[in-house]
Amino acid sequence: MSRYRGSATLISSDGAEVEVHVDLRSKQREWSGTATIGDLDATDLRDRTLRLPDGREAQVTLGGSAGWSDVISLVGSGPPPFA
Repeated sequence: MSRYRGSATLISSDGAEVEVHVDLRSKQREWSGTATIGDLDATDLRDRTLRLPDGREAQVTLGGSAGWSDVISLVGSGPPPFA
């Protein structure tokens, strides 16, 4: 199991970028985690690109969050960018 905690950027299909802090984990061929987000419409659950500070990228799907929370779940697609 590998893990990454730190800064990242979520990029929407229209190119908008949002800085986030992520806590990601991989288990075998799956990876997921959470992102702490200050400025993002959490109701937009479309796929996005996650970029780590070293430039590695992967596709993620945003999951739900509690209405009072700035933490949202992420589910990765493809190989984890932090392994």
